[in-house]
Amino acid sequence: MVSVSVIIATLKSRCEIEAIQVLDHHAFDDYEVIVCDESPVTAARNAGIKRATTDKLVFLDDDSRPQPGYLERARDVLETEAAYAGRTVHPFDDLFSRHFTNHYDWGDEPCYVKHFWGCNMGVHRTVFETVGGWDEQMGWGHEEKELAYRVIEEFDIRYDPDLVVEHPYADSITDYWRKQYKLEQKSPYYWSKRDIPLREQVLCTLCDASDPLNYVRRTPMATVTQAGGTIARAAGRIKGLLDGSQRPSRVPNRPPEIEVETDPKPELIQE
Repeated sequence: MVSVSVIIATLKSRCEIEAIQVLDHHAFDDYEVIVCDESPVTAARNAGIKRATTDKLVFLDDDSRPQPGYLERARDVLETEAAYAGRTVHPFDDLFSRHFTNHYDWGDEPCYVKHFWGCNMGVHRTVFETVGGWDEQMGWGHEEKELAYRVIEEFDIRYDPDLVVEHPYADSITDYWRKQYKLEQKSPYYWSKRDIPLREQVLCTLCDASDPLNYVRRTPMATVTQAGGTIARAAGRIKGLLDGSQRPSRVPNRPPEIEVETDPKPELIQE
């Protein structure tokens, strides 16, 4: 049996997945890769958990590029920690690396944090057995934040700066705006799960949209990007607030427990 399970939710074929190509060139081979194409992404990740043959579960995006030594380090960290967040690096020296990716990096020293990102994170199976799986009603958009909120009620999330993954934050300014719009459509859902009243959700949306500081950055191009992102986020939140189907189900209060498949599908596993 291998020691680490890598779970990738994607609609791409295996030969197109950059993360697999990178891992294939690493010296470490004591792992399996489970590719799941269920929709939404949270359902795919839950399917991956069920099919995994190990308790050490690493989540990567299809375009994540783990640096050498990543899986060995992930294996060792999950020996003692319930969950980890790694250091994620936007791989280009551009507008986004200079102005928009500070939230990806908690510095050079290990510490405990309250969030992790789906492109570079690991969770021990015990955590899912305790807090439940990924919220399949939520899909993409704050799904890591929603899971992290449940995780830190019972466990710690360890930030390890040596767990480095290169992952592009955005391909262009318009791509950034589209992602901000799509992401913020899920904010009302996430807020509702946190029992934040609708009135407060509306006020937060209006305050963020009307705050001049949310429209400026240090350079003209960054300011244009930031201003468009603020407008896109406000539009996304309004769309989410108006969409009644985005309200979380109250039964059950958390996603169902994860059970292990004793006979994982071999075509989904690569050692």
